[in-house]
Amino acid sequence: MLIVVLLLIAALVYYYGINRILGLPPGPPPLPLIGNMLSFRWDLDNVLLDWKSKYGRVFTAWLPFPMVVIGDHQLLQEHVVKNGDVYLAKRNPEQLMEMMSGGLYGLVFEDNNMVKEQRKFAMKTLHEVGFGSAALEDTVHHYGQEVVSRWRKSGGAEVDVTENIMKAIGNVVWNVTFGLDLEFDNEIVPKFRQLQQDTIPLLAGPLMMFIEMFPFLRKLDFLFGNHVKQLKGFMDESNEIVVNAIKTTEKNFNPDNQPRSYVESFLREMKKNEEAGKPAGNFHYEQMKSSASTIWGAGFDTTVSILRMCCLELVNNPQVQRKLQKEIDDIIGERRIRNDDQKQLPYTCAFLQEIYRLGHVLPINFLRQTTQDTTIEGFRLASGTTVLPQFSMVHSDPKEFERPDFFCPERHIDDEGSFIKDPRITPFSIGKRACLGETLARMEIFVLFATFVQTCHFTPAGKVPPPIDFIYGFTRSVNHFVVKIEPRN
Repeated sequence: MLIVVLLLIAALVYYYGINRILGLPPGPPPLPLIGNMLSFRWDLDNVLLDWKSKYGRVFTAWLPFPMVVIGDHQLLQEHVVKNGDVYLAKRNPEQLMEMMSGGLYGLVFEDNNMVKEQRKFAMKTLHEVGFGSAALEDTVHHYGQEVVSRWRKSGGAEVDVTENIMKAIGNVVWNVTFGLDLEFDNEIVPKFRQLQQDTIPLLAGPLMMFIEMFPFLRKLDFLFGNHVKQLKGFMDESNEIVVNAIKTTEKNFNPDNQPRSYVESFLREMKKNEEAGKPAGNFHYEQMKSSASTIWGAGFDTTVSILRMCCLELVNNPQVQRKLQKEIDDIIGERRIRNDDQKQLPYTCAFLQEIYRLGHVLPINFLRQTTQDTTIEGFRLASGTTVLPQFSMVHSDPKEFERPDFFCPERHIDDEGSFIKDPRITPFSIGKRACLGETLARMEIFVLFATFVQTCHFTPAGKVPPPIDFIYGFTRSVNHFVVKIEPRN
């Protein structure tokens, strides 16, 4: 009886006092082992906003381990952005990365000791191989014209916009990553996207979160439908695509030539260290393979997802589509769209900013770890504290945006008709671990979307437009849909 009483007291102390005992901000009381996972949903922002209203701008959630959640614009700017070095480290999913690449490599979940070096190298390299260049913009426009040409031939049939959008984006990012050109109708891009789609259901649940906390669960995979085994199989197939591309790049690689891609720059750095007799350090094959996979996979999936949502919102908001067409007709006419045209197309920019607000690709942002003791909202966070900078909470916060679920580009236009760039909308994350490919992604999305609106008219395949529903996993994207596309004269 005494043991039962003591266990009950211990459970109550844990439930109501564990955050205070650990020196963490208050939050929803966690249950032993599972924390707050009974409240977990992949549309997590609504859950977190509810907790924010109860516990304050900074609170602790156990998913299933404790993390300090920051979902307030002002606090994100003051701490994660302006004090970026304190939040530079990540709490990496070690079990997932072991399955994916054999360790903490790449440009998203790399070991925290190599973050600054590898991000600096990647940013320098991506700029040298064309990020922000007119040549790369010309390539994007060329593929946009190919997409439009195929859509114009649909003859009123139902069209899944994903197919040609993914080929256009996939070919651009493939070239930036490996320096290789693909035929538009290649087999690699569709295969890679199918592998991504097969992977999503296996990540669309709390299982991987529990495996990160309790690695022994991997050995009990048979109890969970062999999800881990299936996941590892899909990841191995994806890695094989990257490995074969690297082999092709290596065959044509000449260290005396200016690199044309990320992989060529990495190969040159490896050779330079070898010739100088320096240790390889972090410039080794596994890091190159994982980084190439990061650039190729992330740069491909996120941009395709945003452009798909653009097309879906067009058919759900015909009056918005007409405004976009009129703006482009009046200002651009029939000449080709250029990235600099953003300065002249305020409504188009407002539309895309509203897409960025509602269409964030990550349902839960990457976890950070404090690199030193710090204080936020009066709470002292010890070095190594896990932090969730959930910027998408700001996008959905009714205190920040009136009727946040309502799609309204006009909220980003002032009384004079000018575009209002909103610093609260941060679709590519924030701070010193923000997306490396933001420059390329924004250019691709603007040039392709404006080209689509200029040359095509999108209508529902039936009397009612398809719903704006999302599928969740490691990333978030709109569900499958079809439309009809008519050419504009």
